[in-house]
Amino acid sequence: MPSPTFAPYWTDFGAPYVMRKLLILRWPALTGRRFGSWTHYIAGSVATALLAGAFYFLAIVTLDSIGRLPPPAFTNSLCADEKLAFFRDNPPLAPTALILGSSAAWRGIASEEIARRYPAARPLNGSFCGLQVDETAFVADYLLRRYPSVQHVLLLLSQFDMGTCSATGTRVFDGTQVDDFLAGNGPAWTYYFTYFDPVSLVRNASFVKAARENTLPFYPLVFTPYGDGPQTTDMSRTLDVHRFDVIDPACVSSLRGLVRAITASGRQLIVASLPLLPSEIEGSDLTGAIHDHMVQEIESAISGTNAIFWDGERSAQVDASDFVDPVHLRWTGARRFTSQLVEATGFGAVK
Repeated sequence: MPSPTFAPYWTDFGAPYVMRKLLILRWPALTGRRFGSWTHYIAGSVATALLAGAFYFLAIVTLDSIGRLPPPAFTNSLCADEKLAFFRDNPPLAPTALILGSSAAWRGIASEEIARRYPAARPLNGSFCGLQVDETAFVADYLLRRYPSVQHVLLLLSQFDMGTCSATGTRVFDGTQVDDFLAGNGPAWTYYFTYFDPVSLVRNASFVKAARENTLPFYPLVFTPYGDGPQTTDMSRTLDVHRFDVIDPACVSSLRGLVRAITASGRQLIVASLPLLPSEIEGSDLTGAIHDHMVQEIESAISGTNAIFWDGERSAQVDASDFVDPVHLRWTGARRFTSQLVEATGFGAVK
């Protein structure tokens, strides 16, 4: 005779009665343990975040108190961010003449020479280190919208500014955030949390004080009242200029767009090439082909506009002793070059 089988007693929910009873008995305990562990996890995470934030804030305050606090990392380039901080602390007053370009323009123009020739002029050096021409176009758009009083624009270029550009548009910084920062909206420390980068903060804090005190011969972070970045060292250095051996078509496109935008606004645009240390550049470009190519593209870009071009590389009278390196002028050389540029182009003359 076969052994009897026992079918489980099914509830209306499809689970065996015994299992249902066990689940009912165990569920509150399981739920309570899980809920408690999640609560502890969330509380621990919040506490850790608060402690980290407090430590970061304390670090900011401490670095500021000893003169080692770098500026907020809007561009993640110390020299560019330092210039934004300079503009916040020294707001430009209705500038009439704007200088654009990369570090060679930042260090190679002595705006005092413009003001000396045209006392009514209010020059502003809006050049930022490390920019390619597409990035300069972004900065130009931002500064010209921010300072509509500008009548004259000087765009300084060398072949090194036209080597690698983006074909899809470039944003150097968040314009809205920088607007708030320059306007002094909110305490400065809040921007260190918006642009949270403790690694960059520590790295820059290690030398920013020396740079501001002009004790780093090749990396001074000092400014004239006009925003120029003078290099006053007597020392010189070499640079690897051989890697800049081509003009990027994307840079040419950006240059054309920049010229159109400035001239269409009714402003006077002057484009000038920057002088380069002859002995170094001749060794990398014996025929001057790269410079000639750049000049052809500049002349093509300004064709049909009211913009003018001055070939500073070929026309300016500068000596080898005027250079810190193959690209950057010493401050004495910057004064000499600027004086010649103003004489040749009339840049800065107020209407």
